[in-house]
This record gives sequence, structure tokens and C-alpha cells, in this order.
Amino acid sequence: MKQMSKTQVFFGALVAIGLIGMMAAPHWVIRAGALLFTLVSGYAFISMQASRTEEIWRSRLKTQEQQSHVKLIGVVNRLRHDWMNDAQILFGYIQLKKFDNLKPLMEKIKTTMAQESNLSKLGIPSLVAYFLQLRVESKRIEVHIELEQEINLGQLPLASGAIENAIRDVFGAVEACSKAEEGEAGRLSLEFDRQDEALLLDCVYEGLYDQEHLARTIRQSFASGTGQVQLEQLKTDEEEAEIILRIPYRI
Repeated sequence: MKQMSKTQVFFGALVAIGLIGMMAAPHWVIRAGALLFTLVSGYAFISMQASRTEEIWRSRLKTQEQQSHVKLIGVVNRLRHDWMNDAQILFGYIQLKKFDNLKPLMEKIKTTMAQESNLSKLGIPSLVAYFLQLRVESKRIEVHIELEQEINLGQLPLASGAIENAIRDVFGAVEACSKAEEGEAGRLSLEFDRQDEALLLDCVYEGLYDQEHLARTIRQSFASGTGQVQLEQLKTDEEEAEIILRIPYRI
């Protein structure tokens, strides 16, 4: 990198010399030569700058790609861990012949599979990836998506990024206000309600938290009533908060 920087300075100096020669030369032939010299030096300088910029962007893209791969591996490992836990419990019941416990467990697994299927079909890949990422990275808040039936948010006439930004804001506010201690975790449940003129996002948090801080943060983010997302309802109790957001359809 130091060598490249010195080379750039060198060609920059050549351009400056050429410009000075154009202005100071008494004869037009010398000025024409200085102009040609300046153009060649300038072209070399610009080409080098473009090459350097491309190299920087390639390096950044490679770093981002590696980070994405690490996150993907983390998500896969977490999903594998969850399914292995259920499988071990299932085999344990079978070995101990606790057949009465099999039905509730199978119903739980069936519900989880339906939830995973509906989540993957939300229609907004970045939102699905964000939910999966939260499952891995969120330590103090457990996020649950309540999807009783399939819904494709990507097909709704909503402003671009409105849903994802709203969910990120809600999660950020809840995480900042949570008082969950180490080893414990609050629960944030999200549910979508498709209506005729808008989509309602019902967010319920269960756990210890700072009520005043959360209420103030949510109102500052959504209470204007003029943005893409509007605050429909806010209720805060000692260990539970409900936030209902209204996302109008675009006309």
C-alpha cells in the first residue's frame, strides 16, 4: 500500500509539472508537448486511482461475504442444535417407554415445523434472514413469530423496507429497555394481521423492562402518525408491554 501511495504521488507530481510547463512555456510547440505530457500523466494517475478504488471495494465485498458466511453457519448450527434437542428428548421417551409424553412432543415438533415453513414464505428474504439472525445472536430477547397461517408480506402494497425497519426499531427499543438478568431472557412475540387498508404488527414483550424508557422510545419512533409506520396502540404493564403498529397500504 505504501508503494502504491508513492507511485500516486509521483504521477500527481508529473501532472503538476506538465500544467506548470503549459502555463510557463513561451512557444506553442513546447506548450503542446507539455499538454500531451500532462494528458498521459493524468490518464496514468486516474487509471491507478480507479484500480486502487476497485481493489478496496473488492476487499470490502470479500469481507462482507465472509461475514455473511459466518452468520449463515451460525444459523444452521442453531437450527441443528434445536432439532437435535427435540430428537434426543424423543428418543429418551421411547427408550424409557414414556409413550404418554410422545404426543405433546410430536405436536410441539409439528407446530415448530409449520412455523418454520410459514417463516420461510414471508416473501421478504432480508426479513427472514433477520429473524434467523436474531435467533442466533439475541441473548437477552427470544423472538417468536406467531404465524398461524401462511402470509406473503412481499405481495402486500407496502412501502419498501417499512416492515423490516419497524421490526428492527421495536426490537432495538425492547433490547435497550430490557432488564433481563444473565441466564434469563425476555420474550418478544410478533404477529401480523392483514386488514383491508393496512397491515397491523402486534408486538408483545414479556419480561422485566424499563416501562418509562420503552414507552418514550416507542412514541418517539412511531407516534408522529405521518410516517410509513404509525403507532396504533401502546400498553405497558409491570412485566408485559404491547405495541401495535399500523402500516398503511400504498394507494
